[in-house]
Amino acid sequence: YTPRTLFPYTTLFRSLIVPSACTPTLSASTVDVGRVSVKDLNQDSRTFLTPTTLTLSVNCEASTLFAMKATDNRSDSAAAINELGIGKTAAGELIGGYWLMLSNATADTTAVQMIGSTNNGGSWFRFREDDAWGTTYLLSIAAVGAGSVPIPARDTQVALSVKPFIHAAKDVTIGEDTLIDGSATIEVKYL
Repeated sequence: YTPRTLFPYTTLFRSLIVPSACTPTLSASTVDVGRVSVKDLNQDSRTFLTPTTLTLSVNCEASTLFAMKATDNRSDSAAAINELGIGKTAAGELIGGYWLMLSNATADTTAVQMIGSTNNGGSWFRFREDDAWGTTYLLSIAAVGAGSVPIPARDTQVALSVKPFIHAAKDVTIGEDTLIDGSATIEVKYL
């Protein structure tokens, strides 16, 4: 009998453990500010349109650490970092914008406070109800009265106020029907 050499082989096994999936939803997918007449616009200052409050929900399969990010899909028409754009006139002028404000947050039926980060979660600060949600912010939730440290949750609800405005009429040339066209995407990021 002559022994044979057996060649070793390696089995490769790969997998990925992922956090529980979370889904953000809004109580309405469209905010309609109606028709705005040029004659009703303030000549020298912004004209604020009627705000709308929606419910933003983040529902997860299990208690999960997460943050939310807003992306302005009309960023070329935004005038400031904490404002989202609503388009341009035919002459290329910025029409106006809107603020996103968050309040009355609850997580798993308990009141929580909003916290924000401008360095991708490296550090967190208290995000107040009168702060506008800029597109450079990650937002998460923390226990009320505790430090600004994200906490996990399964079901989170937040009042999301959309506060639109039109720039001063002297800065906006409207000679024809002009579409007010804002669009934002809210996504969940796992921490």
